Parts: sequence; structure tokens; C-alpha cells
Amino acid sequence: METFLSAFQAVLEVIIVIAIGYYLSYRGWFNNNTADLYAQIVLNLSLPFSILVNMNLFFTKEDLLNSSKGLIVPFLSILLAYLMGYLLSMLFNIKKERRGLFSGIFSLSNSIFIGLPMSQALFGEIATPYTLLYYMANTTIWWTLGIYGISTDVQKEREKLWKNIRKIFNPPFFGFLFGIFLIFLDIKIPKFIFESFKLIGNLTIPLSLFYVGIIIHEMGFKKFNIEKDTILTFLGRFIISPALVILLSLIIPLPKLMRDVFIIMSAMPAMVNSAIVARIYDGDYEFAVKMITYTTILSIIVMPFLMVLIRII
Repeated sequence: METFLSAFQAVLEVIIVIAIGYYLSYRGWFNNNTADLYAQIVLNLSLPFSILVNMNLFFTKEDLLNSSKGLIVPFLSILLAYLMGYLLSMLFNIKKERRGLFSGIFSLSNSIFIGLPMSQALFGEIATPYTLLYYMANTTIWWTLGIYGISTDVQKEREKLWKNIRKIFNPPFFGFLFGIFLIFLDIKIPKFIFESFKLIGNLTIPLSLFYVGIIIHEMGFKKFNIEKDTILTFLGRFIISPALVILLSLIIPLPKLMRDVFIIMSAMPAMVNSAIVARIYDGDYEFAVKMITYTTILSIIVMPFLMVLIRII
């Protein structure tokens, strides 16, 4: 029961903020232009600062050097899940303008917005470094392969390979690379600058969740139907992704706590940023919003079962 309550509270925080965004849209405070503004702010300003701050808060040069073995499992599991997602999208004839987005949602998780508070609630503060390791792999793949896949979903962009590749070099990815650069050179950001970056970075979660609430209001609940793409997404998020981590940990032995945190992180809900990125790149952002909402709610049920599973394996 304690495990269930911890998981429930971590997810409930997210749902409440989304609900507030929905209500304020209903009241006319937010509209479609607000959603576009929030998407631009998150993608181009607050998220790069958030990534940079988190890298500097939770990692040292020694952590990065010593974590190379541990990083292999999340990197491989996510890449394998992405490949399986793309193959399933072709096998089940998912429409072409959704395949890259589907593959990203299928394989990549909300490892920081929900993942970090969830892991701390379930395992305690001791799990934070392992959570951030998974976050590092998740972020690297999302802002490279994930972005490339979403950008190629749009028919008019499909033949412009170099233009799609250039989208990989986006502000959040540069924030990630700059964070690693500072860590390896042991450069400390002056405190007043760091705190300013942190304030801006802290906008990421509320604005992203408000964005989801706005889009839910725009779409209306009639569009929240269950289709084969939805079932396949559940399969990827909650079964295939954690199963791959478990299988790889049998081949590449990990400390038990690291393995357990990786399993939980792999089964987090769909990334909130998937809807924002899809909107920026003219992708199927409504599908992304549906998957964010469904997987966030369903994770309340899934997390306790996963916690029981990792205790017996």
C-alpha cells in the first residue's frame, strides 16, 4: 500500500497541474496562441537551462567517467525499443506521418518530470544518481534520433535529409552538450548566474504541463479514443521497455538498485516534450497529447506492479 501511495502521489502532482491548465483554458485565460508561446519558451529557453542546471547539480566528472558501464543498459534498451517501435509501426500500418513520433513515444520515457520524483518517492534520495544516468541516455537519444524521427514524419521534409539532421542540433541538445563540457573541464558557473538559469529552467515543468492541459481542451475529449496505436504504445511503455532492461541486465550485470531504478525509469509515461516538439515540427501533436495523458494515468496502476516484480527477480 505504501508503494502504491508513493506512485499515486507522484503522478497525481502532474495530473493536477494538467487539470489546472485545462480549467484555465476553459475559462479563456489560455488559448491556442498561449500553447504556441509555451512550446517556444520550453523548447528554446527553459528546457536548455533546465538540462544544464540538472547536469551540474547531479553529476561530477568522476560520476560521468565511472558511469560508462551503467549507461550501456539504458542506451541499448532505448535504442532496441525504438527499433522495435518503428518495425511495429510498419507491421501494423501506422500512418507514415506518425511513425517517428510513435517510435519515440514507444521507447522514450518521462525520466525527469515524473521519473525523478517517482524514483525518489519509491527508492529515496539514494536513487537520484541512477535516475540521472537513465535521464542522460534518454535525453541524448530523444534530442538526436527522436527529433530526427519526428522531423521526418512531415511529408514535405522527408526528402530533405540534411535539413532534418540539422534539427538534431537544437537548443536542448546544446544545453546537454554544454553541461557535459562544463563538467569535464570542472568549470563552475557563478552562483548568481546559476541561480538565474535555475529559475528559468524551473519554468519547464509547469509550462509543459499547462501546454498539455491547453491542448486537451482544444482537442475535446471526443478525440480521446482507444486505437491500435494506443495499445501498441502501452505495450512499448509498460512491457517491452522494462523487459528489455531486465534482459540486458542479465547480460550486463548491474548493482541491484541501479537495475531497479532503470526498470522503473523505462516504464515512465510518455515524454511531455513529445507534444511540444511535434507541434513545433508540424507533427501529430494531438496523438502525443493523448499518449501523455493515457500513460500518465495508467502509470498509477503499473508502478505498484513493477515494484512488486523487481522485488522478486
